[in-house]
Amino acid sequence: METQIYQYTLSGSASIPMAMDVHVPAGEQAELPVVIYAHGINGFKDWGGMNQIAAEFAKAGFAFVKFNFSHNGTTPARPTEFYNLEAYKEDSYLKRQYDLSCVLNFIQSGHLDFKPNLENISLIGHSRGGPDTILFAANSSAIKSIITWASVSHCRTPWDSLSPSELEAWREKGFYTRKNARTKQDMPISYKLYEEYKAHKSELDLEKVARSISIPWLIVHGDDDEAVFVKAAYDLKAWCPEARVFIIPETGHTFDRVHPMISSELPAATLKKVNHSIEFLREVQ
Repeated sequence: METQIYQYTLSGSASIPMAMDVHVPAGEQAELPVVIYAHGINGFKDWGGMNQIAAEFAKAGFAFVKFNFSHNGTTPARPTEFYNLEAYKEDSYLKRQYDLSCVLNFIQSGHLDFKPNLENISLIGHSRGGPDTILFAANSSAIKSIITWASVSHCRTPWDSLSPSELEAWREKGFYTRKNARTKQDMPISYKLYEEYKAHKSELDLEKVARSISIPWLIVHGDDDEAVFVKAAYDLKAWCPEARVFIIPETGHTFDRVHPMISSELPAATLKKVNHSIEFLREVQ
């Protein structure tokens, strides 16, 4: 099946523009179920073969929406580069919730180049996009199902592993940096992120929020995940017993994807993830 891509620019948190694209079946006139994808930290909408993944969903009859969060460091002119590190420094969980609301509002606005089925909107979140997905779904009746890929099980990234002295140094400086292993950039993270968490601790309590999820939920994880141990998947399952879990053996955090993707063929582990996700969505829609 042929697919086509529509591109948009939305205004996100702090009025920062967000690049967005939608992959759909070519020439389709019927209303399409919508899947919104939320990328993780140091990620972006096109990271590691996401266009191929989006095309697989479109071939299966879905409108696959992917976008760059407003504060992920990219710009519409440079959608795959961490160009705006000042915006990156100010990223936060609540800003990403606002961004997701902007994406949802645009889908519901009637300004799209295809017909969305507004009664059939799902979310997929990878890594730190998992909590974004869980938090948003818990507060939006428009979301009918969610899928998390290699999701963390808390909203305490990146300070969860910091010592008290490291936290104090972070507070005193106002930000600290972590090296991006791929680009070698020093990525700044503002202390305001931690202050947001302390001010909204109940709202960002992922265990409490996960326990409130009543819509269909598929949890996908690699059993060799080196960044987010597979235990996180079982923690989420424990908090939402009706959620389904799909563990893929012998694969890690990105399901064997790399960036940039040289091959046009998706890795076997990624195909398993994609195909199982599509089967799940077809079953619950």
